[in-house]
Amino acid sequence: MIEIIRKAIRKSLGNLFGLVLFQFFGKRLLLSKLDQNKILSIYFHDPSVEVFETLIKWLVKHNFEIVTLKEFQKYYDKKKCKHKRTAFISFDDAWLGNLELLDVLKKYDVSITLFAAPKSIIDGQIWLNFVRRRFMQLSEEMTDGIKVEDIKFLSFSKAFELYEAAKEKGEIQRRIMTKSQLLDFAKFACIGSHTMNHPILTNCKDDIVLNEFNESERILKNWGLTSNESLAYPNGSYNENTVTLIGKTNYKYAFTTKPKFIEFSSQKNNFEIPRICIPDGFGKYENLARMSSVWTKIFKD
Repeated sequence: MIEIIRKAIRKSLGNLFGLVLFQFFGKRLLLSKLDQNKILSIYFHDPSVEVFETLIKWLVKHNFEIVTLKEFQKYYDKKKCKHKRTAFISFDDAWLGNLELLDVLKKYDVSITLFAAPKSIIDGQIWLNFVRRRFMQLSEEMTDGIKVEDIKFLSFSKAFELYEAAKEKGEIQRRIMTKSQLLDFAKFACIGSHTMNHPILTNCKDDIVLNEFNESERILKNWGLTSNESLAYPNGSYNENTVTLIGKTNYKYAFTTKPKFIEFSSQKNNFEIPRICIPDGFGKYENLARMSSVWTKIFKD
């Protein structure tokens, strides 16, 4: 009960701050500062229909061209958009809840891009979330010296050792789309890679990173899909070495979680493309403030 109250207060305060920030600063940024040399790039995980439709409705009302991945790539390569207001919308992970958004996509005739990790599709879970939920069930010997908050920083081998152990602790409740559902969803969305296993790439050795890139592309192709030469870094985690390694693969575009507009003049390469996160559980005006980039200029969460 206390946690429910805390979340409700957080949402209300966030929406109040968001209203002020958006009305005084954010709206002008979105309507006056965007031009043919910039793209609004936002991404979601598992939003409610209400959260998603509210932002789509706002973008459509204000004459944004919401582009497909192929259209985005075309504009990005040319360094110029067709229209003054252009938005690129992507999703990470392929959560089951994303299936509920199909009616919104059809209603507003918009396309999104979905970055999927094949192993998560097979298992039905994102390993990091799953290990966190079952951490207390693991043996003390296996978790010795490790706290829940440390899981994100473990080596690839240790992290997935915990994951395999966690899977043995009972039936897995699917939270990610099945392969069949992903194939159906791909009729309404572009698909990109989210690596094979969704690891924290900065914790991985070079050979593992390359395998994560290449194996994901291979599996998607085997499923009759394509990565569209595009990848989103899991957890937004990457460094200079990651950029060097992806440059050795077939990918031509890689997306980060840097919360800012894409400005063609300041993009130093194709492997650090910004995206602004729209969290799942917040209110309309906080999300609008976040979308405008003004929120993260003040708050660092």
